[in-house]
Amino acid sequence: MRFSILLTACALARAADPSAGKALFEAKCGVCHASESSERRIGPALKGVKDGTLPSHKNTSHDAILQKIDDGGGGMPVFRELLTKEQKEDIVAYVLTL
Repeated sequence: MRFSILLTACALARAADPSAGKALFEAKCGVCHASESSERRIGPALKGVKDGTLPSHKNTSHDAILQKIDDGGGGMPVFRELLTKEQKEDIVAYVLTL
């Protein structure tokens, strides 16, 4: 019984949408972070993240990006309560394509 409930919950879970994440990124993140170049704006450019590192040579992953969105830091605002879980997952999915 427990397994079937878990399986049903997993089946109903929404997959992250990189296209929606791109629109959110452009609206919420693009002022500070370039996505199509290595141009540094207020924050680091994110081009190349799909290769596992930021242009600053820091390692990155789904969890690291999500934590940065949630906690901010280093001049980046905290988005923990400003975005829904689904919006954050969409942004992470998009950033991981850069």
